[in-house]
Amino acid sequence: MMIAIIATLVSLFAVAWPGNAPKTAPKVGSPTTAPAAVSLTGVSLQDADGKPVGLVELTPAVVLLVDGCSCEQLIRSTVDAAAAAKDTIKVVVVATRPPTLPGQLNPKVTVRSLGDPNGSLRASVPDLAGDRTTAAVLVDYHGKLVKAVRSVTTPDPFASELSGL
Repeated sequence: MMIAIIATLVSLFAVAWPGNAPKTAPKVGSPTTAPAAVSLTGVSLQDADGKPVGLVELTPAVVLLVDGCSCEQLIRSTVDAAAAAKDTIKVVVVATRPPTLPGQLNPKVTVRSLGDPNGSLRASVPDLAGDRTTAAVLVDYHGKLVKAVRSVTTPDPFASELSGL
């Protein structure tokens, strides 16, 4: 009887002792979620008179961030690509102060020159935060970010998305 009691106590200690748990439980990774859509509806830019212009008022749009660059060829080719894709797309050219636009742009496309003195647009786009290169930002009808492209020199990296704006 004593042997039965000792065997029972030993097996209870063996099961309950820390570090002796069976290692058969599967490892489960943390769930992944799709990245949340970036809304640019709260971004406000400035016209030449310093009056605020909500970015959502200009959608759908290709926004070219051109600080430190005249970028005439980029602006012209982007306007032409927008005209070829869809006549409702606007092109918004943004710098710290509203930049001067090149003359004789395609009249089918609305083109605006606006300022962003606080860099609020770059700060709102995760891929562009801290980046100072010429960039393109595609924004749909609802003010949602569709695509952001750094170091852009032609509309080629985003031309295929224009018709979906």
